Amino acid sequence: MQPELLSEYFKKCFLAVDGLWFVMVEKADSFDKALDMDRKVWEVLPKIQARKIKELLEMEGDREEDLAEAVKFKLDAEDFVSELSRQERAMKITITQCPWLGLLRKSKREHLAEKISDAICSVEYGVFAEEFVGPVNFEILSRLCSGDKACCFLITPH
Repeated sequence: MQPELLSEYFKKCFLAVDGLWFVMVEKADSFDKALDMDRKVWEVLPKIQARKIKELLEMEGDREEDLAEAVKFKLDAEDFVSELSRQERAMKITITQCPWLGLLRKSKREHLAEKISDAICSVEYGVFAEEFVGPVNFEILSRLCSGDKACCFLITPH
């Protein structure tokens, strides 16, 4: 089987599982409970992703350059349209197209996007970065789900 087909299949499964378990918890309990569980998942998953990316790219993983390469790898693999830039020691992530927001729009749940972003984005990228450079300050400058032209995040190592 072609590697591109396998990759696309697993990517779609990843997205489907994330959405399905969320909806099932929401139906069984509430949106708030599902969101709380999702936040807990995203406190762990970025650590797993960072460690796997280090392995795949054969990184030591304790340099800011490794973090930038790993973030770009992660965003590209997840079909984000993004750009990274440096502002002194800080890394700025600019996302102009988010697959998660696209899925929320497609399922007519875009009205929940800001609440989901508050719980997930604010956790995910900081946890991921800490696997490379230790403690960081993570700041959200703008968000697509808030009507901005892009999501802009700033990661600054302590």
